[in-house]
Amino acid sequence: MEQTTQQRILQAAQEEFLRLGFQNSSLRSIAKACGVTTGALYGYYADKEALFDALVREAAETLYEIYRRGHEEFEALPLERQLTEMTEEIEPRIWKCFDYVYEHYDAFKLLICHAEGTSYENYVHRMAEVEVQSSAIFLSRMASIGRTVSPIPDDLNHMLASAYLTGFFEVVAHDMPKEEAREYIGRLTDFFSAGWKNLLGLV
Repeated sequence: MEQTTQQRILQAAQEEFLRLGFQNSSLRSIAKACGVTTGALYGYYADKEALFDALVREAAETLYEIYRRGHEEFEALPLERQLTEMTEEIEPRIWKCFDYVYEHYDAFKLLICHAEGTSYENYVHRMAEVEVQSSAIFLSRMASIGRTVSPIPDDLNHMLASAYLTGFFEVVAHDMPKEEAREYIGRLTDFFSAGWKNLLGLV
């Protein structure tokens, strides 16, 4: 089926952004690649960032919601189940995120590797804040039942969350085939799970 003008614009923009990154791409070049004038392109998108946003917004927001809801579901579990089945409860939520990323790979390649200069350049840190807040709730609940845990400063909490998510998205940055990436993410998750359990005195 023949592409519409808007579809051609989006395809050309995706190729340009993937090749050059947001900052080094130009609307003039994108317009030329898809056979329209720059003026015609402006009829669809107000500026370069609006075009980038059109390519990544749905995938970015959907993954964020999957990740956020996963943490809310974990927070809703009885505390003892959180403590005794932490890994078993968290891993299925990680794999749901993983599968979504690979189903929308090009959008996440743009988000992780080519978003500098856009409102999405701090996307990983935005996701890390979900983890930070969830961890704070978990620690507060443990304290409320008298479980002694070593204090984890907010800065350290954020560093750990950012480190895990940066590692998670490295599979995209390095263009790993999905099955190889699955093994990588499994080992990464095991490493961080063990580290968190050690920090919390659960081992």
